Amino acid sequence: MLVGKAARKPMTRTMFRFYGTRDVVLGLGTLRAAAGDGDVAPWVAGGIASDVLDATVMATEWTALPAGKRVPGLLTALGAGAVGVALLARR
Repeated sequence: MLVGKAARKPMTRTMFRFYGTRDVVLGLGTLRAAAGDGDVAPWVAGGIASDVLDATVMATEWTALPAGKRVPGLLTALGAGAVGVALLARR
């Protein structure tokens, strides 16, 4: 969906803007908390929850996804969630 004909569809572009907005907000919140000696844990936990939800949606919609994008997409979401968990564990 990120490349090719499907990427030009308005619904695809809108969907990825939602994801991008969510990630920007979580990232900026985390940076602001870290810069101000605040607690980053809620922001990182929000990112983990988002990544787990992304993985869940991908698994649920597995057959609807393009075959070549399934495993990379799932591994990306799970990997990002794992990094978040590792970061929280180091606190």
